[in-house]
Amino acid sequence: MGENILFLGCGNMGSALVRGLVRDRWHTKYRFLLFDRVLERAQDLAASCGVEWVEHPLLYPPKFVFFAVKPKDVPEAARLLSSWQEGVLVSVVAGVPLKDLREHFAPSVGVVRVMPNLCVEVGEGVVPVVFSPEIPEPYREELLFLFASLGWVFETGEEEIDLLTALSGSGPGIVALFVEGLMDGGVQAGLPWEKSLRLVTQVVLGTALLLKEKGFHPGVLKNLVASPGGTTIASLSVLERAGFRGILMEGVKAAYQRAQELSLG
Repeated sequence: MGENILFLGCGNMGSALVRGLVRDRWHTKYRFLLFDRVLERAQDLAASCGVEWVEHPLLYPPKFVFFAVKPKDVPEAARLLSSWQEGVLVSVVAGVPLKDLREHFAPSVGVVRVMPNLCVEVGEGVVPVVFSPEIPEPYREELLFLFASLGWVFETGEEEIDLLTALSGSGPGIVALFVEGLMDGGVQAGLPWEKSLRLVTQVVLGTALLLKEKGFHPGVLKNLVASPGGTTIASLSVLERAGFRGILMEGVKAAYQRAQELSLG
């Protein structure tokens, strides 16, 4: 078994990261160690993924720590790592910048911020990464290689993190609401919800892949589908009159404002 990776926090995001990395079998290269203050949460996740849970986070010295706790719990969780002197902390905590994280850890511990979304669980997430300057190049390369299993990985500046959190982090919730609305439309028209949901998820998946592979503006695809006098343009007309596009834009704006508020404490 290789070097240790500790996952401190096994909530929704922590669990998604573990499952995404296990899906690509990284647990066969590194020793995955799971810790959560709710012990049963770590135990259940470890059992489902075939990895280990620990009663104390520093029972085995970790090379990397995935720090997946709520912002308000950062001081308490950091105290559990107070004797940790060597490695890299990978924070997925929204709204806590590198300079604030740095205050809680030894100077010899490197700090990285990543803002993934829940889609990392299936290897199709968005993973913006902010490295603090002291991270050695070999560690950067190792972490980027590790993150690549989770989806689209890219380095960015910390000043952009709030906007990325709003769009990619909140995006799955917005898309899920959109999918639910389309599914309910199918149910209203007479389809069983199971069939309607399968149909809609396939449509969303196919549309996303088509846009990704073709690389063209979504308006181009919209125009290809919306034939004159057809069903699509009739549906789009209703959505436009209701302000659908503007509502989505306002939703992203609200998420961005909230991300900024969290960053300001």
